[in-house]
Amino acid sequence: MPLFPQSRQPNQLSKTDRWVVNYLTFGACLFVFGYVGTHFFSNSDYYTEGIVALLAMLVFVKALAVPTVRTAHAERGLAFMTLMLVIALVNILVSWNQLESALRWVLWFGMTICLCRVTANTDGSWIEVLIKRLPFLFFVIYASIITMARFLDAEGAYTAYHLSGLYGNLILATGLFANKAWQRIIWSGIGLVGIYFSGAGGALFSIPIMFVPYIMYSASSMPVKGIVVAGLLSMGALFFFESQLFSSFLDIKASTGIAGGFSYGGMERLERSKDMRLELVQYGLLLVRENPMGTGLGHTYYDDMFRGAGVGHAHNGTISMLIELGVPGFSLALSLMLWMFLSIFRNRSVDSRVRAFYFTYFFTIFGRSLSENYTPLDLGNYFNYVFLILSGYLFLNQKTQRQPSPGPQRPRYRMMMQPALRPRLARPMGVR
Repeated sequence: MPLFPQSRQPNQLSKTDRWVVNYLTFGACLFVFGYVGTHFFSNSDYYTEGIVALLAMLVFVKALAVPTVRTAHAERGLAFMTLMLVIALVNILVSWNQLESALRWVLWFGMTICLCRVTANTDGSWIEVLIKRLPFLFFVIYASIITMARFLDAEGAYTAYHLSGLYGNLILATGLFANKAWQRIIWSGIGLVGIYFSGAGGALFSIPIMFVPYIMYSASSMPVKGIVVAGLLSMGALFFFESQLFSSFLDIKASTGIAGGFSYGGMERLERSKDMRLELVQYGLLLVRENPMGTGLGHTYYDDMFRGAGVGHAHNGTISMLIELGVPGFSLALSLMLWMFLSIFRNRSVDSRVRAFYFTYFFTIFGRSLSENYTPLDLGNYFNYVFLILSGYLFLNQKTQRQPSPGPQRPRYRMMMQPALRPRLARPMGVR
């Protein structure tokens, strides 16, 4: 498959479908430059913020060129966006930094509306191409992060290796859906190696979570395959935790001198990391109790948490959303996400493989968000763009509608009855 599909080939993607795939490909390349540029040319996140703004502008320009399309579920999208708008307005009013929260909400709404407008003019063929391309795109980002870590100080390398573990998870998750068996083996191997050499405990312990939808998909399509996948995963985990590999995994960061300034070993580092995250969760819940309406979307609570806990964020995506959105906003946002997920799960017009890919992808991000600060509303990471565009299309562009139940059908043999059995029609007078 060529990197940029051409329209001259028969049975290829439409012009808009090609644009969506190439947009996400170009976006991955921009984020690679952003990760490298942030650490080599500047000590701030201006590069990443500039990339986000550039991608938003590209989608906006493309959305203007797309003709207005009325989907079958326009009311569904209007209801969803209206409720999100209520959350945004209340969240901006109570925010600790109203300007930052307003800019982030404007960017999120602009990206969502424009992407949904663009994909409404497609037939979804871009998803199949994207599934084939994503392992390679994530590998490119992973390789750039690993290369960058070699030139950073201990604290920067520590952060880079944590991020590389996430992309190892994503390579593994997307590689499971490659077309060829040898491709699945290669990408799965690269993903596992990336997770192992990241030394990130969250990347390791999120593997069982991300495998749940894949095992369910395998069991539904081929029960033996599902049993084999679950069995291999269980035996592999048992072998790993009982072998010397687990001890080596824990000591990777300490042995390479990127322990972030800490002098203790692997197992002690794991225990301290677990205790620290539990303390951050407790401190985050304390912030929620003190600010039940939320602190506002963005980095609004980071300075306060750093003063109180010595760490800049909650290291938990769910807790971060709860702190930023508040109890009412988080409850409503969670309800909207459940509505979206149930609609996608029940959408039988979407191929089961695509649904399995989508939920495996989501479970991967969710598993990592339990130990890191990844939220669906943060557009500073490339994988959130992929999640946003997949969610918007699968939620809003459902091809099948519930058909009305057919009325009582007449027997097919009615016209085949013998003339003697047919009812006699009234004949006009004078006609025999």
